[in-house]
Amino acid sequence: MNESYSKGIVYVVVGERDISVMHASIKLVRKIAPALPVTIYHDVSPALFRVENMGNVILKQFERITYPIREENRNSSLWRLVAIEESPYDCTLYLDNDIFVLHRGFLEGFEIAKHYGTAMVQNPRMFIKTYEKNIGDLDIGVDVQQFDKDFCADMPSYMTSYNMGVMFHSKFHAASNSFLKDLIQEQTKNPSRGQAGLYRTIWKTKHTPYCLPINWLVCTKHCGLENPLALHVGHPNILKWWSREFK
Repeated sequence: MNESYSKGIVYVVVGERDISVMHASIKLVRKIAPALPVTIYHDVSPALFRVENMGNVILKQFERITYPIREENRNSSLWRLVAIEESPYDCTLYLDNDIFVLHRGFLEGFEIAKHYGTAMVQNPRMFIKTYEKNIGDLDIGVDVQQFDKDFCADMPSYMTSYNMGVMFHSKFHAASNSFLKDLIQEQTKNPSRGQAGLYRTIWKTKHTPYCLPINWLVCTKHCGLENPLALHVGHPNILKWWSREFK
């Protein structure tokens, strides 16, 4: 992989519940990328983190925003985007706290982002919305607002949906940088499901991230998938699979 540009990883911790699993995630990242800098955005006491033996880890505290519902989720949805935008590196990877990276091929995401701007993984729901209104991310996703559905009413059905638990972003691309700013603006002005804000931004700008296959973040319905690069262990069956075959 080309090493002529700077790279870094960001995590976002809202509240205390995900700290231990994030520690496990970082330890697995260190097996394939021992020196890659990691920044943890958080809104809790720094004393809760045990990062002394995890290599190059920086803690960055933020002030949680108050929302009437789903406060932790909405803060996470916003601050992951801010963390990417504020990152000093040429290419930045955002990881959800409950993602276990398994394979060094995962790092190719930096190179993909270098060429294509932003890369995200396909959502296991596959579609943004559908005629049936029963399987798309806007159809059944938690915290989707009527505003989101109205905004995307004219969007074609059966477009590819994304999972924002893995995002690679490169500052080399003006269009992707502009897209990120628009995405932050959408989530700030009209907070809802993070991916709903993403779809609004896709429809508004007519710009889409590069779509990584589901192997890059294997969730519940694809448990046992051949050649996984990372697992979403927040799903109980995926955690059992990891414990049985990869631990």
